[in-house]
Amino acid sequence: MREMPKSDHLELITLNDTIVSFSRLFANTVRYHHWHQCLEILYVEEGFGVAIVDNRHYTMRPGRLFFFPPFTLHKVMVDEQAEAIYRRTIIHLDHHAVLKVLRDFPQTQQRLQKLSRRGGEAWVADMADCHPHIHHLFSGYHPPLTSESVASLIISLFAMLPDDKDGAPGSSHGIASQVMFWLDEHYQQKFSLDALAGELGKSRSYVSRKFHAETGEKIHDYLNTLRLRKACECLLHSNESVRDIATRVGFSDVTYFISAFKKGIGETPLQYRKNHPGA
Repeated sequence: MREMPKSDHLELITLNDTIVSFSRLFANTVRYHHWHQCLEILYVEEGFGVAIVDNRHYTMRPGRLFFFPPFTLHKVMVDEQAEAIYRRTIIHLDHHAVLKVLRDFPQTQQRLQKLSRRGGEAWVADMADCHPHIHHLFSGYHPPLTSESVASLIISLFAMLPDDKDGAPGSSHGIASQVMFWLDEHYQQKFSLDALAGELGKSRSYVSRKFHAETGEKIHDYLNTLRLRKACECLLHSNESVRDIATRVGFSDVTYFISAFKKGIGETPLQYRKNHPGA
């Protein structure tokens, strides 16, 4: 398995003394599956591509608004011809702090709480009809934002959202989605491409080639990311030993697990458990 830089898995958002990170970005994109410890709101202003989340593919186009809950694996792939014009607004929220600020706005608070549920499903909305309003709204905010301005931003944005049931549907018909669902069920076991391909009724080479074409990464790299995310959950929410957690998430060798965790997360498993008790 290739060595991956530490940011290839967990993108730890450092909010310091604020409760939000608000960025309007041009070009460039994260081209690997990753997750955050906080809620991410992504609004696409220009550019086309695919967003992969919850083992589903969503068309990424101007006017689409994505909510990625904490610890939800996701990836955005921008069409190569649109990379130069890719423009988006990204908001990372300390949702715990924002929920407190919104205590006098119960409907907004309840919706934010639902969208921020740890490991919950992502939610995608088509907001193209509201684009002038959203663009005007975002243009009025400049970091650093105060708690009051964050509350105002969220209330104004949520007022434009469709009902929960009206989220945009994603596709789960590609080979990549089938592979991801299979890995979610079998990540604790020793990986067998033969078993995976056999269950899908395809050849090994076809499954590997199609997964790479649809996601831009290799099956083993995605599996490694998935296992590390599961390990983070275990470290934060159980008292199991590092050795037991390594076995639980599919690593047969604890030494390799510690090395892979260090490369992928930037800390050893014990350091991660100690440094992120409230994550």
